[in-house]
Amino acid sequence: MNKTPIISLLFCLLLASCSKPADLFSSYEEAQSALISLNTALSAQKNPHSTGLSNEQLPFTDAYLARRHAIYQQLMQMKLTVAQTTQVNYLVIAERFPERYFAWPAHTDVLSNMLSIVKNDAQKKNIEQWLIFVQTQLKAAEKSNLKLNKIEHNYLKHYVQQAINSTDTPIELNESLSVLNNYLTQYKPRGSIGLSGLANGSQWYQSKLNYFANDVLSPLEWLSHIDSKFKSMQSQKQQTMVEASNVSQLTKLLLTDDSKIVGLDWSTGYTLLPQRANATQLEPADAQLYMAMMETDLGVHYHAWTLSQARLNLLKRLNISEEDARILVEDILFYPGQSFSFAPQLLN
Repeated sequence: MNKTPIISLLFCLLLASCSKPADLFSSYEEAQSALISLNTALSAQKNPHSTGLSNEQLPFTDAYLARRHAIYQQLMQMKLTVAQTTQVNYLVIAERFPERYFAWPAHTDVLSNMLSIVKNDAQKKNIEQWLIFVQTQLKAAEKSNLKLNKIEHNYLKHYVQQAINSTDTPIELNESLSVLNNYLTQYKPRGSIGLSGLANGSQWYQSKLNYFANDVLSPLEWLSHIDSKFKSMQSQKQQTMVEASNVSQLTKLLLTDDSKIVGLDWSTGYTLLPQRANATQLEPADAQLYMAMMETDLGVHYHAWTLSQARLNLLKRLNISEEDARILVEDILFYPGQSFSFAPQLLN
């Protein structure tokens, strides 16, 4: 079945919605609220006043990108704190990189989020078109040497299979889910799991290090600092082996506090992560944990370590199980550079 006319119609609708005048925000909080609403399908933020799923909320479509860009541009004209300004600049820089080709971020079940807020058949049709769009973007990405890694690939296959097998999935999505499932079944993920395996991935990773660490150092310079710190800890007998009970996702430690500092990035739970990390007093075991995560982060995203190399490094540094190491490696894959939010506290 030829999907091209359908896709063209979808983008006409999306572009039409982009032509509406942009909102004028009177405060940072209003702009943040607009971003939270825009990213509903990505972060599943509950909104009791939601009218369902709009075209602009279909992740990484032209309408979504135009709306997000307009919000960022207004934020850049506001009087913000240093931390807020730094985050806006980081998000604007990220617009240059290939995230838009991966319309379904593998660490969030976008389809499930969408189905939880959809209100009518027209919105279900939008989801159907978005599933087609996901495949179209992945095909376009392949032509630009941009491919999912095997972990991302496995997660997307799982989400699609889960939806196909669920009795709660609207029958209107059956065909588009089946087509996407067939495509993902034959899809060949890239060999490298880190950002360095993507075109412009090294520059993308550097921008993340710069933001989360609040410093501009190369990966090799960071690695030198981490190595020196580990040697110092060993010579002073300060090294504490982390028990399995200390292992948790990075965001759990930082984002579960009611006093979190509000930010703009859905992937950090709308927290200003560097500032939140700076306000978190680490126990020795947690310090050891994040030191090991930073070291492994560099190994994966800069030195192109394999999954096995990443897991072995964590097992060497921490007293954890294979399953704990797997969880930490996935955190590192899905949230590149975020562990460096602790760099100022641990490496200075």
